[in-house]
Amino acid sequence: MSTLLAAKLALGGRLAPGWAEVEGALLSGIGHGDPPRAPDERLDGVLAPGLFDRQVNGGAGFEVTDGPDALDAIDALQLAHGVTSYLPTLVSPVDGSALDALAARVDDPGSPVAGVHLEGPFLSPEHAGMHPVDRLRVPADGVPDWIEHPAVRLVTIAPELPGALELIERLAGRGITVSLGHSGAPADVARAGIDAGARMVTHVFNAMGPLHHRAPGLAGVALVDERVRVGVIPDGRHVDPVVLELVRRCAGDRVALVTDATPAAGAGPSRFSMAGVQIDEEGRTTDGRLAGSVLTLDAAVRGWVAATEATLADALLAAAEPALPSGLANLVLLDDRGGVQRVMRRGLWLDRDTGRCPNGASTPDSQG
Repeated sequence: MSTLLAAKLALGGRLAPGWAEVEGALLSGIGHGDPPRAPDERLDGVLAPGLFDRQVNGGAGFEVTDGPDALDAIDALQLAHGVTSYLPTLVSPVDGSALDALAARVDDPGSPVAGVHLEGPFLSPEHAGMHPVDRLRVPADGVPDWIEHPAVRLVTIAPELPGALELIERLAGRGITVSLGHSGAPADVARAGIDAGARMVTHVFNAMGPLHHRAPGLAGVALVDERVRVGVIPDGRHVDPVVLELVRRCAGDRVALVTDATPAAGAGPSRFSMAGVQIDEEGRTTDGRLAGSVLTLDAAVRGWVAATEATLADALLAAAEPALPSGLANLVLLDDRGGVQRVMRRGLWLDRDTGRCPNGASTPDSQG
């Protein structure tokens, strides 16, 4: 039996009256215009696909590698902020020891973990950011088997490294999304990485060579190459608002809002550790480098609207899960300013504080 919801609907970058039909754990239909029958519930607010964060290093005081209790806290934080799927992100891992535990979350229908993002270890030492340089590797020196672990969905690679183009082609051929980042690649090498199969750019302008009018580099290619999604952190600290608007105008619906959230996201004033590096409550290392953000993705949506000429519908498109209309019933209800009111995951409305169903029911599996 299905449930038909009616609301203002943010879908495809457009905000207009619309409807969504939920059948068990699945979304059986969604669209703008009049609902196909009398709705079972009319919602007061903006209904949108659930949010999807491709880059979460931690949150609620924990790193994603800190164990099951830490992942429980991070899952709850993400769900409370409308994120119905996210990729725990490993900072240049030295081995695959964390992958089995994260894979268990991927297989758990109650968790919003959708896969793992390996940010490194194949990154440029000159553009390492907060990544410990002693963790970085060159593909030509050998690629560990765990980089193709079944839980891995996204890998960030610097395309200028020896052997990188071959690795990009190999991973893309196995269905793993490759993102270019932490790189000083010139434009021709960036394009070669995309030709090899890369389909995203990791937090554009951060940890990469600068955009210059005679040397556009990876950042310039990201703005104009229609084959790649452009990850961007819209907190006003990682990228100036003027440049955020430049990204919006150039990349349009290729923009993918990300948080690059550190353990400081959703936590009180304290000191935290990430990949063995000490960071403060603002997401900075002790020597003042940006290690990531303290954003949640709903705040990133609001930040994108505030810093650019994007509408709320534009911002929600840039932060949305990509699997509509035939995927899981993962939805978020927001107010007109982008504040999260209710979250639906796999067809059930969740308690905002716990990320669980208020009646204690387990989240249904994808078969409904």
